[in-house]
Amino acid sequence: MQTLPPASPAAAPPVREPRHAPVAHLIRGGVVEGVHYGSVVVLDADGEVCFRLGDTEAAFYPRSALKPVQAVAMVRAGLPLDGELLSLAAASHSGEERHLAGARRILDLAGLTEGHLRNVPDLPFGASVRDAWVRAGRLPSRLAQNCSGKHAAMLYTCRLNGWSLDDYLDPAHPLQRAVAETVEELTGQRVARVSVDGCGAPLFAVSLHGLARAAARVTTAAPGTPEARVADA
Repeated sequence: MQTLPPASPAAAPPVREPRHAPVAHLIRGGVVEGVHYGSVVVLDADGEVCFRLGDTEAAFYPRSALKPVQAVAMVRAGLPLDGELLSLAAASHSGEERHLAGARRILDLAGLTEGHLRNVPDLPFGASVRDAWVRAGRLPSRLAQNCSGKHAAMLYTCRLNGWSLDDYLDPAHPLQRAVAETVEELTGQRVARVSVDGCGAPLFAVSLHGLARAAARVTTAAPGTPEARVADA
């Protein structure tokens, strides 16, 4: 498998209303009942565009699709997780007990507790888990929120580097600066805007093309690299 080399970040993608194209039609009885719009980009093994539809160059917020890139930044900064715990740091979870136990384990490794988390309290994301949670009279919690694995890993990374904990979600914090640098390196473009994700973490706007480049660089990375560790988790 060919490894896509990093490149110096190009200019930030334009901030504009995306020019999406029809990507799916809902047909009932031979009549088009609805049209869904979006954008698609496919890269080949060399990172070149082999298919595109819609607006792949406008800035957008990848939301949780950016979690693997955030995890790469943390591994580069010394996060020693692997396997299930690194997977939990690089993805959203549905709030099952094994997910909560994993987030607790990451916090334990850092010598921290749920009280150190700064993500937004929420009910579990999984429907069945959420229903059972509500029936039991349990309140929204930071641990149950679907990004708690990422936040626990962020705190662990801060602990290992001697960085402050209370403000780890500040875009100016060393952790978030490292994340932004990794986003720009792997996407190959400057961040267009910085906002706040639903969990409270900084969110970086890139293009769909840039996100695809980042995904390709993570999944084709050489063995033993931080990117490969995240891809293999």
